[in-house]
Amino acid sequence: MIKLYITEPGSTANRTRPRTLHSIQVLRALAAMLVVLFHGQLAFSTRIVDPGFVSESYLFAFGAVGVHIFFVISGFIMVFTSRFDGGFNAKGFMRRRLLRIYPIYWICAALYLCVHALFGISYDISLGKVVGALLLLPGDAAAIIGPAWTLAFEMFFYLCFAVTMLAGLNRGLTMLAAFFLISIILGTLLPIDNPVWNLITNSLLLEFIAGAIIGWLLARNLLPKKGGFALILISMIIFIGGIICGYDKLPSIIMWGAPSTMLVAGAVIAESGRMAPIWIRRIGHFGDSSYALYLVHILVITVVVQLALPFPAMGKIEPALAAIIIAMLALVIAELLHHRLEKPLLRKLNPKRPLSPVRDAEASR
Repeated sequence: MIKLYITEPGSTANRTRPRTLHSIQVLRALAAMLVVLFHGQLAFSTRIVDPGFVSESYLFAFGAVGVHIFFVISGFIMVFTSRFDGGFNAKGFMRRRLLRIYPIYWICAALYLCVHALFGISYDISLGKVVGALLLLPGDAAAIIGPAWTLAFEMFFYLCFAVTMLAGLNRGLTMLAAFFLISIILGTLLPIDNPVWNLITNSLLLEFIAGAIIGWLLARNLLPKKGGFALILISMIIFIGGIICGYDKLPSIIMWGAPSTMLVAGAVIAESGRMAPIWIRRIGHFGDSSYALYLVHILVITVVVQLALPFPAMGKIEPALAAIIIAMLALVIAELLHHRLEKPLLRKLNPKRPLSPVRDAEASR
């Protein structure tokens, strides 16, 4: 769970109360499931059978919005799970993030290589490409696990966050936003076809900043106390409008990034200061295994498709239904992977990982 320490109104910066924002956990799980449904339907409709109705693939492709929700949440979490009392510990921050991202990713990458070899599906990549994928380098990150291209963005954001936060939370966040904005403008003026350049000048970086600003506003008690559900409703209307009008007609930062930001902000506002409904608290549990689900779902899809190919009867299953079945199977496997491997591994590698950020007003200026 994401343990957030929220400063109580009228208190000093060090008097905080622990809160678990279950709504963020739910959004993490939802974002991962949207991506899984998208990829599951895409694989089944292209390898097994055509979709039953024309717009099915288009509707399921909306699941790519999960990546944008993830990026906003990532920026939010970085602000609220980092310590700023006595100065920001960049080394400790990067250590925690590297241990969180790489070990389970390497294990999953090894599983992908083994399963592909078992089915005789070769990876047509060089050794250098493999090394680049294992290091999550721009341009290479997706070579083994396709969706891992997003992790290259995550790692770049972590690095920039670690450096700028040395100046304190307020100044650091301003510096980070300015750096990303300047980079994006330069990318527009100088469209260079280079994977590193394409990453550091990508407008997706604004979604991290948007999430970080939400985290900053919450930490400073500057978020409004009401209006959370209205923001969630507006985000849903924009998402639906994008589907109806064509979500590929405008830049993703507008069609998906902006409503994703509203969705996260709305969820935080709606839950702040009140207890989340019991059903939110229960399904929020799946947010913990969302990273494992994101990593392993393509492997699950690959195995299901390979096992289904020899059986003509599988061609009668609607891709939409197959996607739902695949998603449920992937969720079960991700839960097992998280609780039986990822969680114990994190405890062993980083037993003193701080989950309770204490904020000092002077240190974060």
